[in-house]
Amino acid sequence: MGFFAGCLILYVLGGPRVMGGEIPVWQAVLPVLVLCAATAFRSVLPLAAVLVGTVTVSLEAAASGGLGPVLIYTDLLYAAALYGAPWLCRALQFGTVAATMAATVVFLFIGDRSEGVTTGLIVALLLISPVWTGVLIRNHKEQADAERQRAAQINRLAELDRKTVLQTERTRMARELHDLVANHLSAIAIHSSAVLSLQEAHGGRKDRGGGADEEDPVLRALAVIRENSVQGLAEMRRMVVLLRSDRAVDDDWDRPQLNALGALVEQARPAAAAAELTLHTEFPESFPEVSSVIEVTAYRIVQEALTNCLKHAAAGRVRIRCETGAEQLTISVESPLARPDVPARQRRPGDPATAGAGAGLAGMSERATLVGGVFDAGPDRSAPGRWRVRAVLPLGQNS
Repeated sequence: MGFFAGCLILYVLGGPRVMGGEIPVWQAVLPVLVLCAATAFRSVLPLAAVLVGTVTVSLEAAASGGLGPVLIYTDLLYAAALYGAPWLCRALQFGTVAATMAATVVFLFIGDRSEGVTTGLIVALLLISPVWTGVLIRNHKEQADAERQRAAQINRLAELDRKTVLQTERTRMARELHDLVANHLSAIAIHSSAVLSLQEAHGGRKDRGGGADEEDPVLRALAVIRENSVQGLAEMRRMVVLLRSDRAVDDDWDRPQLNALGALVEQARPAAAAAELTLHTEFPESFPEVSSVIEVTAYRIVQEALTNCLKHAAAGRVRIRCETGAEQLTISVESPLARPDVPARQRRPGDPATAGAGAGLAGMSERATLVGGVFDAGPDRSAPGRWRVRAVLPLGQNS
């Protein structure tokens, strides 16, 4: 429509001088309509559009030689060089140069030299200029596309290298866990089971009345050791399988849940009683539905905090609280501070479990930070002589 309107303006302003002499209106408008129709398909059918334009301009030039159709034809040449097939682009380059040279030679022979040179320059401007402009833009687009493809290929190769390195490291970690930690857990489970089986084979430990002492603290401790070692071994095996696979953690993974916090505390009560610790819990009647990542984080923080209490806290009361709000989950574990002058439990000198490397606190802090939470641990300012571990975890969609 723009080309058609422009040609009408040229016809109105220039009249016969612009549109090719004294010709009927339909003869001036018809080529313009055909060329405008071809322009509508210049990007999807460049070959057909340029052929229609060439035939139309040739006939119109033989009849009247108006300027309007030639201007539209230059756009068809540009579009054919830009959107056409590579062979069409090359053909237009050679064809326009050949047509320009032929027109220049013809006008040099039929007219004077200055007229031939001027005509050749005009033909070159109308034919060669739009084609080579389209070629330059086409080359720039092809180069940009090639650079984008090269960048995408480099990114794919980098991602493959990253996955290969990650899988190699995961395989190495799985091998170390299986060969070192899992073997030790297996040994603990086997030996504790053997002691319990041996005790049962001898009728159990006799009390003063001659009966089996079912409340023997040694047997209870062995049972707890066996239960924890078997559970830890099962989790270790699942972790080894996960590390050796190339998938992420999915819903099939047996994740700890908030509802299992009560069972976790009950499991720690025998060891706490042996350490003269009393465990008190303050949990809500029901936990809200939260993401699995938050559940795992909360469970592991409570688990590690209880382990630290069993290793380091002095005799006394341990309070485990869990409060749920609209947007956050607050976990706190409060315990007595360990007094170096009065050891809470007998420990062997140099025992690595009692020395503590700070990895537990660092791990809890990392878990809370990864889900966008806040973690702090240290002496409780509101209760002197107490140690508090506190974590605030978000419950929103961004956690």
